[in-house]
Amino acid sequence: MSCCMFIRPTDLLLVIPLHSGGGSDTISTMMGFWTVAMLAYPETQARAQAELDAVVGHTRLPTFADLPHLPYIRAMVKELLRWRAIAPIITPHRVTEDDWYEGMFIPKGTICLANAWHMNHDPEIFGENAEDFDPARYLDASGNIASGVFDLKKDGHFSYGFGSRICVGRHMADNSLFINIAILLWAMNFERKKDASGRLVPLDVNGWVDVGLVVLAGFITYSYADANVSVSVDDQSRLWLRSLHGSRRLL
Repeated sequence: MSCCMFIRPTDLLLVIPLHSGGGSDTISTMMGFWTVAMLAYPETQARAQAELDAVVGHTRLPTFADLPHLPYIRAMVKELLRWRAIAPIITPHRVTEDDWYEGMFIPKGTICLANAWHMNHDPEIFGENAEDFDPARYLDASGNIASGVFDLKKDGHFSYGFGSRICVGRHMADNSLFINIAILLWAMNFERKKDASGRLVPLDVNGWVDVGLVVLAGFITYSYADANVSVSVDDQSRLWLRSLHGSRRLL
């Protein structure tokens, strides 16, 4: 006995993001935004490296066993996902009953698209510096991850969605970002490239490129300033402009 499942055209609004969003450059894209953050906010890089020096030392690589002892690195993962959500508009939800929101009537059956980008940058939730990359917002006075931070359960952001359609790969994403960030910061420094006169090359923190379901960070190239010490990162400027201050593709 066989069984067939028929998908209505309207249901594709739910099916396509679920199957495509998870495989659309998720970890690599977030690491691109993280690289931009390390250049734009070098004080966060320095604090994370100080934590790694104290916990891991210089004789071995960080491992997942170090995760409980690296609260700032874990906070950096949360802040990265909040600061630059890979999918500004998260998985659609259908309203199950008539509702009102700020004077607007939303009838039952309406497909709602949640603006995760706007919610992640709400100053009433994340403070007046919501536009800045600041992992410390997730820490308490003793430097540990604050419990019940922002009343957003354990994620501390809206990027994974919510309800029954919350991202099923969120735990893998958190762990992948943690170990990538920890190893890279343990092994090297990220520095802004300088021009011939010694001035820092301009960096467009707000640069992004819309590729459909996800957005990518600004286009940047890497070169070793010292094979054992630092990586010099150069932001390219003569590219297709589309975002707030210029859209750039990360290669």
